[in-house]
Amino acid sequence: MRTRGSALIVALAAILVSAPAAASPIAQQLSQARADREAKLVVLAEVRDQLQALSVRYSALEREAGRASIHLVEATRAAQAAQVAVAGAQALLGRHVRTIYEIGPSGVIEALLSAETFADVAAANEYSARALGADAGAVQATESAQAVLVVRRATAARVRQRLVPKQIALASILAEMRSKVAEAKRLADEAGRAVASLEAAIESASEREAGRDLIVGGVVGADQSKLLALLGPTGGRTCEIPDGLRDTGKSFSGPATWYGWEFAGQGTASGAVFDPRLFTAASRWLSFGSFVRVRYGGKCAIVLINDRGPFGDGHRVLDLSMAAASYLGVGLSPVRADVLVPVGGIPG
Repeated sequence: MRTRGSALIVALAAILVSAPAAASPIAQQLSQARADREAKLVVLAEVRDQLQALSVRYSALEREAGRASIHLVEATRAAQAAQVAVAGAQALLGRHVRTIYEIGPSGVIEALLSAETFADVAAANEYSARALGADAGAVQATESAQAVLVVRRATAARVRQRLVPKQIALASILAEMRSKVAEAKRLADEAGRAVASLEAAIESASEREAGRDLIVGGVVGADQSKLLALLGPTGGRTCEIPDGLRDTGKSFSGPATWYGWEFAGQGTASGAVFDPRLFTAASRWLSFGSFVRVRYGGKCAIVLINDRGPFGDGHRVLDLSMAAASYLGVGLSPVRADVLVPVGGIPG
């Protein structure tokens, strides 16, 4: 905070003494910040191109992985079907073995001896041949089904092995894409932050100077000592509401900035002299003589409203004195503020 404040002090002091804008430190910083922004935007465009290329690769690999998944499903189903075929062939073989066993050689001989005609002999021979042929067919079907099962299982295993590295590659590309997205977002945020901050500082300084004259020797401005005394012994460094103030129940939030020694000794919009060591603040709409309890980073500061601002972007809600901002740790920071007023009302 003090480093940033010192830089702005030097820069805005150069503006106040009417140094040429192009030669002022803040103008040089702004020019450098804009050049840096352009460079980062070029990098951002390159990152977007890389993301596009990664997206194309991801889509292609995703299609390959999808096809491999389908092949794996088909191979698994074929292996299951082959297993069913093996079970069927084994069952058929078992039935034939039982039939042959039950009939036995004596059964066949008995059938031939009991034949009364040549037709009976032929029938007995045909039955025996069919039984033996069916047995041989069952054995062959079983061996064939087992061979198919081995092939199907091997195919499924190969497909599965091919699918695993594709899935790993997909996960790697996805992680890389997420990293690139995060980097692109960071670059986009950085691209405008420095320029916006410097432009806001110049804008705020210009607007404030437009409605304020330098305080020269002997001019002390409006007396605000009684109002500042209402801050109590902590001087505003507290979350507790001092005895002389009350909460209105109104609050607001938004970005806050600060101003310091570069404006010291100048007249505020309320007529008081600005002293960056006091707990004061500028607001565009709150009445002079009112107070706000500013919350940020687990701390509170109670400040007197005695000036108008911030000017420029229209989004900032408070311009804190250097002392209040330094105590809270505020630079360009989001704050929450509660509106307070003196117990006896705001002095007329």
